[in-house]
Amino acid sequence: MSILKKLFAVMIMLMAVSLSYAQTDTVNLISTNYTITNAGTKFNFDIYALRITPADFRMGSSSFFFNYTPGTLNNAVLSNINPKYTAPNPSYGPMVAVTYSPAISKFAVQITSIGLGESISPDPGPTGFGERICTVTLNILMAVSAEVTWDSVNSGIVNPFFSSAKGVYNGSYSGTLPVELASFTSSVNKNNVTLNWATVTETNNNGFDIERKLNVENAQWSKIGFVEGNGNSVEPRTYIYNDTRLNSGKYNYRLKQIDFNGNFEYFELQNEIEIGIPTKFELSQNYPNPFNPSTKINFSIPVDGKVSLQIYDVSGRLISTLINNEFKSASYYTVDFNASDFSSGTYFYTIKAGNNFETKKMILVK
Repeated sequence: MSILKKLFAVMIMLMAVSLSYAQTDTVNLISTNYTITNAGTKFNFDIYALRITPADFRMGSSSFFFNYTPGTLNNAVLSNINPKYTAPNPSYGPMVAVTYSPAISKFAVQITSIGLGESISPDPGPTGFGERICTVTLNILMAVSAEVTWDSVNSGIVNPFFSSAKGVYNGSYSGTLPVELASFTSSVNKNNVTLNWATVTETNNNGFDIERKLNVENAQWSKIGFVEGNGNSVEPRTYIYNDTRLNSGKYNYRLKQIDFNGNFEYFELQNEIEIGIPTKFELSQNYPNPFNPSTKINFSIPVDGKVSLQIYDVSGRLISTLINNEFKSASYYTVDFNASDFSSGTYFYTIKAGNNFETKKMILVK
């Protein structure tokens, strides 16, 4: 057989394969993990692909188009790019993102095939979405209600022979782009922290979760409070939150701003908060006082040592020992006292820490 005939036979075979792809293959494409980061300046999401039909289908020069609300986003940048579908894989050129003019309000993720391509995986993997193509990050231009949706008309997933698979496009964002935060600061008084923040504008702002974590290895963020937002506002708004009676240590804080649709973003306090060792011994008045049936007792010790904390009735009879000659490091402490088993009246709590000894009065009212 001549070389020309062989080439012709190969072309016929490729055409047959191409037609087979076009008739039978389906690929699910999903956009997901929509998040807002970098103090409300970046909008991010992932694109995944999953082959549904069993026949092999190779990724060719494909484009994934998205529409967005005019004036809200720009400058699409790709990260976490799947090396399977981009250079230096010899089957592909660099995967790129193209942002069109604001009037069009569209951007695209483009894959360029220069070889036989790679097979799209049918394995849903741990996410259930298949294999991640890339992460898209865009700049947020303004805090408004916005949408990001697939442009399924212009999007297309094809093989290296320019034959299309059926694309099934899922996932979209509909919500409010973030509150514009003007500042987020802190101040420390002994073992009390005051957080202050201000917004320039707010749209659909339900409020702020306040989260804290101890700056040690493997520490987790925990919610410690909530401050209600102002919904919609074009005027500057200020907020305050007091986190009191902390133990000595280093802490990090962040705000989780939540809108009424459940979308959220994080604002992290840039500086670390350090609660130092007390400079003097101190026993505070219990709070609340009067109380029923529980109250808290705060004390601070400037040096390590053994501590005892006991409760007496008006006759001087010991009725409860809260701390029994235990070793305590220099720090701030809070102890709970539950008087459910005691009657109304006046009681005294006494602390002994090293050479320090002090007694205060409290009142139980039932």
